[in-house]
Amino acid sequence: MPAFLIAALLWLGLVSTAIAQAPPVTLSDNAESIAVVVGNRAYKQASTVDFAHNDAEAIGTYLTGTLGFREQNVFLLKDATLGELTQMFGSEANPQGGKLWRSAVEGRSNVFVYYSGHGVPDLATRQPFLLPQDGNPNASESGYALQTLYRNLELVRQKIGAQRQLIVMIDACFTGETGRKGESLLAVSAPGFTPAKPRTGGGIVKLVATSGTTPANWDETQKLGLFTSRFLMGAAGLARPAGAPETGPLAWSDLQRYLKGSVEAAARRDSGREQAPEIDLAAIALPVAQPVPAVARAVASARDEANWQRAKAAGERSALEGYVARCGETCGYREAAMALLLDKRRSGEAASDEQNWIRLGGSGRYEDYLKGCGTVCAYRSLAEGYLGRTDASRDPRVQECDELAGDPADPDRREGVKGVKFARIDARAAIAACKQAVESQPQIRRLAYQLGRAHDKAERYKDALAAYDKAADAGSAAAMNNLGALYENGQGSKVDLQKAFSLYEQAAGIGNAIAMSNVGRMLQYGRGRPRDEAASLRWYQKAAEAGDAFSIAKLVPAYLEGRPGFPKNPQKGFDLFRQAADKGDPIAMVSMATLIDNGFGSFFPGTNSLQMLMKALEKGEAGAAAISASDVSEQKLKPETVRALQRAAQKADHYSGAIDGRFNPVFVRALDVYARSLEQEH
Repeated sequence: MPAFLIAALLWLGLVSTAIAQAPPVTLSDNAESIAVVVGNRAYKQASTVDFAHNDAEAIGTYLTGTLGFREQNVFLLKDATLGELTQMFGSEANPQGGKLWRSAVEGRSNVFVYYSGHGVPDLATRQPFLLPQDGNPNASESGYALQTLYRNLELVRQKIGAQRQLIVMIDACFTGETGRKGESLLAVSAPGFTPAKPRTGGGIVKLVATSGTTPANWDETQKLGLFTSRFLMGAAGLARPAGAPETGPLAWSDLQRYLKGSVEAAARRDSGREQAPEIDLAAIALPVAQPVPAVARAVASARDEANWQRAKAAGERSALEGYVARCGETCGYREAAMALLLDKRRSGEAASDEQNWIRLGGSGRYEDYLKGCGTVCAYRSLAEGYLGRTDASRDPRVQECDELAGDPADPDRREGVKGVKFARIDARAAIAACKQAVESQPQIRRLAYQLGRAHDKAERYKDALAAYDKAADAGSAAAMNNLGALYENGQGSKVDLQKAFSLYEQAAGIGNAIAMSNVGRMLQYGRGRPRDEAASLRWYQKAAEAGDAFSIAKLVPAYLEGRPGFPKNPQKGFDLFRQAADKGDPIAMVSMATLIDNGFGSFFPGTNSLQMLMKALEKGEAGAAAISASDVSEQKLKPETVRALQRAAQKADHYSGAIDGRFNPVFVRALDVYARSLEQEH
């Protein structure tokens, strides 16, 4: 077979036997290895990448603490300019002029290159480039081309020799999106844009956070990029297959499998979007040590979950007691284990409870029965009914469950309860409260749904599935949607795309906007049903009209450009932003403000940009992020609008900087504080 054909097949992944069968080399001899770690967070002409510094610091700790790189050989760059990237990696004209080339030692250095920050495409050439701190996302000449990086690294690869490794890890996407829904770095809309793949020769092992037209996501809990978070967790040992020895190096193939599966599942669950990492095959293995501090808690929780699942599956007293005895500081299932261990005791309590009811209930002493209730109180509802307490919402257990786990978007949510965003649920407290609430008021379907949310937050997916299933059977559309997500992601059960689609469709049919969007997404990507773009757009239309911001982002280009079934109608597209804003979506509010300031005010009669921005701020962190990101492209807020915002923040004692009409770094930070205070007030 000609050499060029073999190379092409290797690129396509059709020839992997030689790589798979090559003896793996453990990446442990790193006394003279070199690393470049770049974390670009603060940009002069683009929105921030909130966790990029965290990413860079965590990777640096992993390199020195686990792989054994010397600290002086890890070049850490934060908010690197184009000049600094060129000085480190070389230029297109002088590929061997960079510090990395000079520092690598022939035959003795492995090389690890990491980047977290914005990636942006050149819409004309489709070529991706890394965005320096001083770069303009709409001017490719101000960026560092990924093609140049790979080409220069190939020369470094040749220098260090075939027995050494060169790994490149990039936690960025190159679609022009930022990871925040509805936000773009580009001045020109590019729906469906697919960046080109830079060509590289053999020998470089690449890990890229995402592929195709999808953005990279964040791990809000760990305050890291999602791809970086899962890499560090997998490299700490979570990527080992079930039943594999817990000692020895980690096979690259296991890390590859774990990364793809865990990133895709987390992206769908947390953002409702696709993220498919691209990871090259490699005949290497990684040493495993204690997780870096940035993910230590998440790794401990995941191991605790695995230990609990093994103990629960065994079901024996010794296994359950062993779990409780050895779970240590991270012991998320202690209560569940104790509940199983106490089953026999509860049986005795149930018998005692029945005797109390016979003795006290028979003589009408219902208050005495309630006061004497222990863990088991089977006749509570009867006693309360006889006493005239028919309003279940007054039950303190119901009230606590509502406060700790109520869904702000659930139509079943009790009136007067604000609800809790999923990311802010205190899982342990909510599980304890909602378990009691469900036991005492099993007829209230929202309680089972809220218990499911709490289990879901704790990543106890089997328990979440059972709770969601109960609420869904009772007709909860929100539970049907979340249950569909578990089946789609294979959480708590095997992946079942057909069942997931059916649940989404059922929830969408009774008005759940997120489920409508999920049906559209499944049809768009051909998941659970054949791909159908026309049907997908129709479902996005229904979801958008219900105020779903993700669906609006999918649908507005269809109206602005004119697509089959969607005649060109800017007013219709802009009306969707107004509908979403009326429903409280901060991104839609900021989009409206930006459009008003750029000459489209006639499409939004009866409002002004400052009014919409203040409403967005009241939505807390999401509103602040949306506003500060509005200065990214050519379509910006007017300086007088920004000055009005600055004066409002100054009046509220949250901003003491210049009233200059710009999103200066001090003002961006002040906006976040101001937004949090407004959210608490409302």
